[in-house]
Amino acid sequence: MARHVLKFKTTSLDPVYQLWGWILLVWSLYRYFLKLPEWVDEFIAKPLVFVAPVLWYVTSREKRKLESLGITAKRFFRSFYIGLGFGFVFALEGVVANAMKYGGLKVNPIAAFGQYGFFLILLSFATAFSEELLSRGFIFNRIWEKTKNLPYASFVSTILFVLLHVPILVTTLKFQGITLIVFLATDVVLGLANSLLFYNTRSLVAPILVHIFWNMTVALYL
Repeated sequence: MARHVLKFKTTSLDPVYQLWGWILLVWSLYRYFLKLPEWVDEFIAKPLVFVAPVLWYVTSREKRKLESLGITAKRFFRSFYIGLGFGFVFALEGVVANAMKYGGLKVNPIAAFGQYGFFLILLSFATAFSEELLSRGFIFNRIWEKTKNLPYASFVSTILFVLLHVPILVTTLKFQGITLIVFLATDVVLGLANSLLFYNTRSLVAPILVHIFWNMTVALYL
């Protein structure tokens, strides 16, 4: 009986991993073959590649409500304040990483910030929503529901989250050396932290806010 239950738990996650694999494949091909403006990537491409398949799967295959993805107004203000608090921590982390890299504080905005200015905040929100809905609301939450193992769900979903950033690292950002190490390290920390935030709030609000702070940290300090 125990073997049967364990097998069920393992195989029942296969559709989730398969959907994630198809999303990564399509996203990698998009990044490799198409060099479109940043706003197209974040406002059009990611919603189509990251969000639409998940919404289809949840509503059509699982027959579940969007609340199962953390799209809910419940506990909004609690999640909002928690997100702001942890977001400031990530911003501080960016300042420290910047000082370690340059031997002093040096603002070094990436091309997107120089091109879009404060419109980059809206781009960051679009990015955060798409990536958090996929990585925390869907991947993390489904793994947690099936395994009831918080460390496992956090670790696996974080690894998958980091892998989602490989296409942009290869095609656009092309970070090297200490910058690449810092980016990947903060990516891991972000994934683990947001998994715990989602677990405690059951809402995407806090993870999205923290993700926005992380995006701005990368834009300004890395």
